[in-house]
Amino acid sequence: MRLSPVAPVLLAALLPLAFAAGAACAEAQGPRFPTTEFEDGAKGASVTVGDVTAQISLVSRPKIDPDFDVPVLTVVVGDKRVLETVGVASGFDFPTTAASIAEIDPNNVRPEVYFTSYSGGAHCCTEAIVATQVGQKWVAVPVGAFDGDGDFLEDLDGDGLAEIVTVDNRFLYEFDCYACSAAPLQVLTVRRGKVVDASAEMQFLPAHREWLRRMETNVDDRNRWTSRGYLAGWVGASARVGKGGEAWAQLNAKWDHASDEGEEVCLTGGAVEDCPRRQRKVLKFPERLKLFLEQNGYRLT
Repeated sequence: MRLSPVAPVLLAALLPLAFAAGAACAEAQGPRFPTTEFEDGAKGASVTVGDVTAQISLVSRPKIDPDFDVPVLTVVVGDKRVLETVGVASGFDFPTTAASIAEIDPNNVRPEVYFTSYSGGAHCCTEAIVATQVGQKWVAVPVGAFDGDGDFLEDLDGDGLAEIVTVDNRFLYEFDCYACSAAPLQVLTVRRGKVVDASAEMQFLPAHREWLRRMETNVDDRNRWTSRGYLAGWVGASARVGKGGEAWAQLNAKWDHASDEGEEVCLTGGAVEDCPRRQRKVLKFPERLKLFLEQNGYRLT
C-alpha cells in the first residue's frame, strides 16, 4: 500500500507496510495484480485476464470537464462491451489513472476491475471504482475518494481475494494538521455490487495488530501524550484490536485537561454551524475523540 508523496509524517513513517497475516504474510504480499496505465503520450491502454479486458482511454467530455480529457474505463467480456464508466480528470497535462483486474468478490464467476483516477490537489484525492458482475449485468460501484495514489489493492489475509486497503481518511484533519495526523487501517471490499467496510472482520486482525505495533514504534516519545493527531489514530487503531477502552483510559489519565479549553461539537455528528444549539456542547479532546469514535463505528468496550 502506498500513499502520495505528501503523506503525513506519522503515516509515512509506517509505510510501506509489510502487512502481517500470520503464516500467510508472504502470500498476502504476493505478485502485483495485472494492471495497466498510460504510457508517456498515450491515450489508451488495456489489460486482459481470461475473457475480461479492462480498457482505459482519455476522452473529451466537456460537460464533465471543459478543460481536460477525462479517463474512461471500458470493460469487455469476450468481444462484448459490458460497461463504461468515467473517472475524474487530473487537472494536469499527464493523466493519472490505472485499471487492475483482481478477484475481489467470490460471489460471481468473473474477476473485478479496479479503476482509479486522481483529481489533483495537495492531499486529495484518488477516486476508486470497482466494476463487477452482478447476476447477468456489470455495474460500476463507487468505492470513494481517498488520499494517496490509488495503489490500494492487497490480498491482506492471503485468501486469494483482493481488498482495498487504505487508512481511515476521516481521521485526517479531524484533530490536528494533516501532517500531524495518524489513522487506523481501513479495509474495504465489494460484495454483490455493494461496498462493504470489512475492517472489523476477524481475518484482518493480524494486519491491524501489525499496524498498531508500527504506529507505537514510530511515534516520537516526546509527543506521545500531547499529539492529538497521533493519539486519535492510536486509540482508533487500538479499538481495531480490541484495546480501545484501555487506550482511551490511558489517554484520559495522561491528558493535560487543565490547559485544554475544549472545542464545540455537534453531539449528533453533524457540522457545528448546522447543529441546533441544544445539540452543541464544548468537549475537551478525550471526550471529543470518544464521541467521534463511537459515531464512526469504533468500539471502546
